[in-house]
Amino acid sequence: MARSAAPASDALFRAAADQAPHVMWIVNVKGAVTYLNRAWYQLVGGAPPKWYGHEWADVVDAEDVAQMRERWKTASATGAIFEGTRRVKAQDGSWHTLSYKATPVFENGRATCWVGMDADITELMATQAALRIANHELEAFSYSVSHDLRAPLVTVQGFSRALNLQLGDSADPKVRHTIDRISASIEYLGRLVDGLLVLSHVTRQKLRQEDVDLSAMARNILERLQRAQPERVAAVTVQPDLRARCDSRLIAALLENLLGNAWKFTSAMPRTEVAFGLVEQTPQQVTFFVKDNGAGFDMAHAKHLFNAFERLHDVEQFPGMGIGLATVNRIAVRHGGRAWAESQPGQGACFYFSLPSA
Repeated sequence: MARSAAPASDALFRAAADQAPHVMWIVNVKGAVTYLNRAWYQLVGGAPPKWYGHEWADVVDAEDVAQMRERWKTASATGAIFEGTRRVKAQDGSWHTLSYKATPVFENGRATCWVGMDADITELMATQAALRIANHELEAFSYSVSHDLRAPLVTVQGFSRALNLQLGDSADPKVRHTIDRISASIEYLGRLVDGLLVLSHVTRQKLRQEDVDLSAMARNILERLQRAQPERVAAVTVQPDLRARCDSRLIAALLENLLGNAWKFTSAMPRTEVAFGLVEQTPQQVTFFVKDNGAGFDMAHAKHLFNAFERLHDVEQFPGMGIGLATVNRIAVRHGGRAWAESQPGQGACFYFSLPSA
């Protein structure tokens, strides 16, 4: 970036910067402040030239000052962007978290100064912290409720079976029907509890990063599915040598759910087709896909697809609790990625998940 050194241009910049809602500043090649706009003084008090030079460090957290100086060494040596966060003590005694970023100004191929801006992210940080606490408490509550429900469910199921045995063949048909309904409802609630525990486990489990052969994992899962139903005509394709740095236990659960769904939703097809492969790899992330030629779904309902207990198909035709895709999404998000899908009714589906590049 180039800027004229003329006094008129400098005055124009300062006049504009003083109207900015964010803190703006200029430092010279030695890292000394030569200008601070009005927003800085409204935050920490004083008037120019106070806080010029290196005096600004008096109102910045000592750890952040040390970190800024280390980053400044790199930026000033390479001409790179200077950025990070710092905690600044306001004139009312409160601490504000500012996200700063400065860009070098070049003249004749040499950096002459850096122009920077700070955005106050204090409220954003507080909101994020509150959300983390709320999510943690919700996860703990979900786990506790699911775990605590297990014992009374087992008890009710046991009494239901005992009553069924005592009645024997002499039971009134209406009574028998009632007991069967009770048993079926208990089993259904038990599966719901199991689903909640699975989701809670995914969230609470500590990540263990390692190099994982996804191709070998996918082949093992598909071979197991084929052995369980040898009568099905299936064509499966697994792209070789696909690897990722991730938690092998969680990624195994992710692939179990995606490949298991592909196998399930192609059960009505005369020929099952399932494929696992790579979409793209960038320095930031790697994206994989699982594709099938099964029942598919209407994309109008796609936003509900990864919610817990959401189902888009008849449970009689395709049994399940609606936990699998919610698990897939949570695993992808826990790794810093995401999950999404594309489909059309009767035209199969393609599910994608991304993971950070190694």
